[in-house]
Amino acid sequence: MTKNPDDVLQEVLDTINPLRGVLHVGVINDELRKGITKFEMDKAGQLIPVINMGVHESLNRDFTVVIIKNASFRPPPTATVQLVDNKGNILGEEIVNTNQKEKYEKDEKAEFINPDFVLIEDKKDIEEALKQENLEENPTKQAFVLPPVQFIEVEELDDTCDVVSSSPDPLADVFLKNYFGFEDDPKLASILVGFNVKDK
Repeated sequence: MTKNPDDVLQEVLDTINPLRGVLHVGVINDELRKGITKFEMDKAGQLIPVINMGVHESLNRDFTVVIIKNASFRPPPTATVQLVDNKGNILGEEIVNTNQKEKYEKDEKAEFINPDFVLIEDKKDIEEALKQENLEENPTKQAFVLPPVQFIEVEELDDTCDVVSSSPDPLADVFLKNYFGFEDDPKLASILVGFNVKDK
C-alpha cells in the first residue's frame, strides 16, 4: 500500500531534524515559493550570469523543505557551484572535499584561484572569452551554474524519489531565515530539499 504523501513528508522532516547542525526544518508553501523564485529570476544581465538549476529543480518537486543550518552540518557531497560554457563544459568548480582537491592538485591544467575554487580550463582562454568584442558575438558564453546536489539521507527513504538539494540565492537565504524567525547571521545558511513521493 502506498503511503499517504503527507506521511512521507513527515518522515522526511523526522529524518532531517536530528541531523547534526540542523536548527530548523520547514515546508515551502506558495508564499515562500514565489519569494524564492522572484530572487532567483533576474540574474541574466550580469557579466557572468548565475543560473541556479538546483533551486529550480528543488521547487519543481511534489514537496520542498527548507533547512536552516549552522557550520557543523555536513559538507555537500559534490560541488555546489560550477563555471560552465554554453555547451555544458565545466570550466571550473567549487572544492568540497579532500578527494576532489587531491584530484585537481595532480591535474597540470587545473589552477586554484583560491582554496575553494579551481579552474579546469586555462585561465587565459576564459578571460579571452569575456573580452567585450567576444561577448558581443556570444553574450551567453559562460555562466555560474549551481547544480542540483544529492541529499542522501532523504534518498535512502523507501517512499521518496527524484531527491535534489540546493542553496538559494543570498537574498532568498535572508528571506527564508527571516521567515522562520532567524537573524541574518552569516554562520547560518539555508538549504532546499525537493523530493517526489514514490508510486508503488
